[in-house]
Amino acid sequence: MKKIDVPLKNALKEFLEPYGFKKVRGRYPYFVKVINDEIIEVITFRNLIGMGYLTIGGLATVYGREIDFSMSPRYNGDWIDLYDGGVYECLKAENGGQLDIPEPHYPLIEPDIAEEDFQQAIELAVNTVRDVLVPAFARVTDLPSCVSFYRQFSGLKLILSPEIKDNEEGLLNFLVYENVEEYQKDTLRLYGLKNTDLLNEMNSYTQEDNRKDKIDRIRRAKEQIRLFTEQRNSPEVLAEIEYRKNLNIKRLKEQKVI
Repeated sequence: MKKIDVPLKNALKEFLEPYGFKKVRGRYPYFVKVINDEIIEVITFRNLIGMGYLTIGGLATVYGREIDFSMSPRYNGDWIDLYDGGVYECLKAENGGQLDIPEPHYPLIEPDIAEEDFQQAIELAVNTVRDVLVPAFARVTDLPSCVSFYRQFSGLKLILSPEIKDNEEGLLNFLVYENVEEYQKDTLRLYGLKNTDLLNEMNSYTQEDNRKDKIDRIRRAKEQIRLFTEQRNSPEVLAEIEYRKNLNIKRLKEQKVI
């Protein structure tokens, strides 16, 4: 069986270092770039047992859950989840269905790959990172652009939970939005709604199936706006933000990436 992990790790390292990514100390192939000591961009790969090696990427902040690079990418899959196809489709839609790069396939390097195909498979994995993940990450420069990134590629990460400790990246909302009106505007956009929909919930749609779907979206949006309104000045929120920031910065310093 072809040994894949070392050549793939070396190829990614060579490509990513000029972009500011650092290889995390330890046994797992995490390449990490930290922006403003707050935003963490990660590119790595997973060994899908029996299927091969898949190059993936993810975004996190120090205000999210605990960052732990001592775990394998498999067990960090709740946030390192930006597979190439999903990001590609979002970027394609953003550009009116047109991109200058070819449509990528999942950069899966199969364990029984032929020797003559191996180098080409490595190049495909690196090129997918170059053409899809790096440009997507490049739009993230601060917390507001980070929130915009999540809303486009992974909106569920920003969902607010009634239990403050259960938030993934939802605490970012309290750091980015200065008032309820701004938060409401973007939340309605996320759910495909307008302000008038909140005032006219029961008569929003005439077709039964679509009406039920829209009413569900209205109710979910209302719940998010309610939570933001109630929690935004909560001492518990401020304490959780500070706790997570201190914990994750400590983690990143231990890994020598900041």
